[in-house]
Amino acid sequence: MANSAPDIEFTHHRVIRSDGPVTFQCSKDRNIWPWLALHPHHPIALQNLQYWASVEAGRERGTFDGTRWTALTWTKWSCGAGDVGPPVRGVSENVDADGKLQSKLTFFDARDAMVSTMYSIGVEFRTRDFEAWRAKAKQDSEPEVDPASFSYAEPEAVGSAGVGPSFLSPLQDSQAPHALGLMTLDNAFPPAHPFMSGSGDHVNATHLAEAVHQFMHLLENGAPLRITGGEMRFTRYVELGRVFTVELVERSATSVSAKIVQGGRDCTHVTLQFEAA
Repeated sequence: MANSAPDIEFTHHRVIRSDGPVTFQCSKDRNIWPWLALHPHHPIALQNLQYWASVEAGRERGTFDGTRWTALTWTKWSCGAGDVGPPVRGVSENVDADGKLQSKLTFFDARDAMVSTMYSIGVEFRTRDFEAWRAKAKQDSEPEVDPASFSYAEPEAVGSAGVGPSFLSPLQDSQAPHALGLMTLDNAFPPAHPFMSGSGDHVNATHLAEAVHQFMHLLENGAPLRITGGEMRFTRYVELGRVFTVELVERSATSVSAKIVQGGRDCTHVTLQFEAA
């Protein structure tokens, strides 16, 4: 996605160290960053952290161009102890993993405890006319659906009570568990959802993480859970206003793997690890 708000910054006092990493302090202003009110391991908080810190560290290095569209293609993260506080500082590094350059972010709380560590890979659209390409993709996709005709599960069932609206239907088919989903500009962005935003062009990474987070709660009968780690791989855009399906791929006592399907195509694969909150 494009950095649509270059006039505000989540990180400050950024310093490029002589060995390459960028260190920074994190904003504590919940008026500007409402998602800081969430537990720092909530997927919405994690994905917001990753986006803003990655963009701003890249800009500090001179490697991020806010006028170009970018896309996250893969991310993996691990979380610290459940009693950590909000992130107050972090480090951005570029690391080599099997010949692939990855971005690594590590965040710490006021006690210097590790809040989370995130790895990611992304792409920048340098030659493609992104707007024209996306306009055609939307035109070729299935028709938009009126949210009034969609049956959403209760927020308590998907673990979003006090956070934001439910995006999923009740759980369907106990033999092949899945749920339908519908996100729109009206229900997945402020003011309807106080903690999520995005490009407005498509369903962004934060939304997709929350969709599977809600699916996990459906599978676990709405029990309070804390995320301990996760991984996401993005292969196709998920369109706003069109129904998608979250399908169970694999499940254990402490993890859920699911894929998001739209228009008969696999779009995103997500694994979330969890424990009782």
